[in-house]
Formats: sequence, C-alpha cells, structure tokens
Amino acid sequence: MAKNRFFILAAGAILAGGLLAGCGKAPAAAPKRPQKIERKVLYWFDPMQPGTHFDHPGKSPFMDMELVPKYADEAPPPQSGAPGAVSGTTVELSPQAVSAAGVATAAVQETALYRVVRAEGILGTDETKLVHIAARVAGRLDRLDLDFTGEPVRRGAPIYSIYSPDLVSSGREYALALENLARARAGGDAGYVESAESLAQAARERLALWGLDRDQIDRIASTRRPEVDLVVRSPISGTVIEKKVVQGQYVTEGQDLYLLADLSRLWLSAKVYEQELGGIRIGQLAVARFAAFPGREFQGRIRFIDPVLDPATRTAGVRVELPNPGGLLKPGMFANAELRVDLGRGLAIPKSAVLDTGVRQVVYVQVGPGRFAGREVRLGPPAGDLVQVLQGLAAGEQVVTSANFLIDSQSQLATGQSIQWGGASEVKTSGVKKTGGPQ
Repeated sequence: MAKNRFFILAAGAILAGGLLAGCGKAPAAAPKRPQKIERKVLYWFDPMQPGTHFDHPGKSPFMDMELVPKYADEAPPPQSGAPGAVSGTTVELSPQAVSAAGVATAAVQETALYRVVRAEGILGTDETKLVHIAARVAGRLDRLDLDFTGEPVRRGAPIYSIYSPDLVSSGREYALALENLARARAGGDAGYVESAESLAQAARERLALWGLDRDQIDRIASTRRPEVDLVVRSPISGTVIEKKVVQGQYVTEGQDLYLLADLSRLWLSAKVYEQELGGIRIGQLAVARFAAFPGREFQGRIRFIDPVLDPATRTAGVRVELPNPGGLLKPGMFANAELRVDLGRGLAIPKSAVLDTGVRQVVYVQVGPGRFAGREVRLGPPAGDLVQVLQGLAAGEQVVTSANFLIDSQSQLATGQSIQWGGASEVKTSGVKKTGGPQ
C-alpha cells in the first residue's frame, strides 16, 4: 500500500514540474492570413470598343460579353509635356517586342525640298520657228530644190526657181530706168536727173517687193538684162514639214509652197491636273523621258501655262521647251515628264511616319529606349517620299516610320484610346454614352 502511494506521489511531482516549465514560455503565435489588396477600378470597357467607358460592370451593349475593368495601376506613365503631345499616348515596348515588330525610326532633318509633278506629254514643233514659203509672184515653177517632205535645208540654200512674166517686165522696167538715168546725167539737166533717179529707185524697190535679193537686183543693174527665172532661197536652216507643189506647176501670188521648221528646239505639251497646278511656275526645271531612249533624261524649262482649264479633263496645258541635240527627238513622240517644284529648305520626315486621321496628323516620337509618345504635328506639302513639317517636331528627333500602326494599337489596348482613330470620333458621334452602365 505504501509502495503504491509512493508511485502516485512521484507521478504527481513530475506532472507538476512539467506544468511549471510550460508556464515559463510564451505561447506560439498563430499564422497570419494574407490580406486582400483592393485594386482601384477606373472604368469598365468592351475590348472590342475600348474607347467607350462605363462606370459599373455588366454586359456590353455592343457585343454579348462581359465588360472588362480598367485598373488604376495599369494607367500609362505621365507624359513629358512635350509641345504637341497627345494625352495618354505613350507606349512602352520591350526590346524583344521592338525587334519582333520591326520598329524603325528616322531622324527629323532639315533639307532642300522639292515636289515632283508627273505628267504625260507629246512633242511638237516650236511654233516660233515655223516658216511658210509662199509664191511672191504668179508664174511657173521651173525647178524645185526641195523635192520631198522631211528634207533638210540650210539657210540661204535655193528652194525653187520660178518664171514670171510680171517679174520679167519689172526687170526690164528697171533696166530701162537705169538707161534713162544715164542719159539724164549726160545731159546735165538737174531737174531731169532728179526725176530719172526717182523712177530708177521705184523700179528697184518693186523688184525687192517681188522677192529679189540685193545681189540679183545688182546683177540686173550691171547687165541691163532681166533674169528669166527668179531663184528663191531659204530664210532658215530647218526641215521640210509640208511640200504642197510639184515641179512645172503654175502658182498664183501668195499660194503656199512649203512649210519649213527649225527642229533644233521642240515644244513638249503636257497636261497637269488642277490640284497640282498651284506650285508650277514659268521657268521651272522639267525632265522628260522617252521610250526610244531608255535611261536618258532630256531637261528643259517651262515656258507657258495655259490660262484656261479644260472643263472635261480638269487639266491645264503646260509647255516645256526642250533642246534637240543632234535631232534625236522627233515631233509626235510621247514623253513622261517630271515637273520639279522647288519648296525651299525645311524640316522633313518620311511619309510613312504620319498617321492621318482625316482631322489631324500624328506621329510617334521615340522618347527613350522602347518608349514612344504620340505627337500631333502640322504638315506642309509632300516632297516625294518626304513631307514637310511646319510645327510639332524639332530637328534630330526620332520618329517611328515602321510598325507605327502596331504601336498605336498597343496604345489603344493600354489606354483605351487611339490617336489613329481618334479623328473619326471627332467627325461623327456614335450615339453611345462615354460613361454610364450598359443599357
């Protein structure tokens, strides 16, 4: 009995010691449960229409799908405040995304600008270098020195010989007047001499009006015999464009015989559309290309612009003077002409950098590695593959020239707005409220 009591007392002592030891230690802390962070919602939107915002969730009025929240921590970084910057259009892309998308940039440069107006034209003769050869007197064509159309002729070379009874009579009158003058001078009567000189001078002038040159008239004066055939010489060096008579034909006074043209300079007549006439001026450089001479350019100057517009084609004629070295160019040839309009010097960017909404023009400017900001610009006239920048950019800035549509789509997904399509909303309203829940 005593032995059992001993064991009971020992067990109680051990139990009491354990309780006292446990009371000396701090109780273990219970594990903490993670706190839920509430994200601030700016608005809800339809991913298919991200530009339209709603103030509470629900079904999209456009598509049968749930609206997606736009959280405050997804907002784009604040803008730098650059002149012309478009609010909320800075986009950040990773280096991998920039490389995969093929993003390319170009510097804004100050350069000499010119615009090329292209037109089609046809070559013609220079109207100021055309000469009609007409019969001075009625008679018979005894000889034609120019036998066919296209024959070249030099200035002073004989063209034709004509026999005219009227011309022979005038030659005899001049010879008689000279003989009468010689007798008057031998007689010594001053009054008679003066009258004889007047008659001789009148006969000489009549021959000149018939077309005789000074050598021919002097020959009649020296021989006292009229020439039977009058030899007519070419007044220009050129080419026979038209031949209207044959040898032995009788002609009347004033009848057309030949049409000669100097082809050392030609006219290129081109048609320019109404909207391209603004910058074209007389004296500007023009370049013509012909199928007969591939790879070769012929330069000339604009000499005339038609004062009246063709109402049927909405074009105006532009005349270009082209030198014709060696007679390579032929009247009637078709040409592709480029009229170069000088725009002076100015800032310029590639056309591909511009996103035109119809209301405004915007470009994306690289503001840092992988960061691109939308910038509204004011543009001047196009200059080939470039376009002049009047406001919004500075020389040296880098603008996106390739994949700018991708960057704009990223801006639309990130901010709910697109600078490319923003102009459409400025032109017309969609009829859907920008804020408010789906109806």
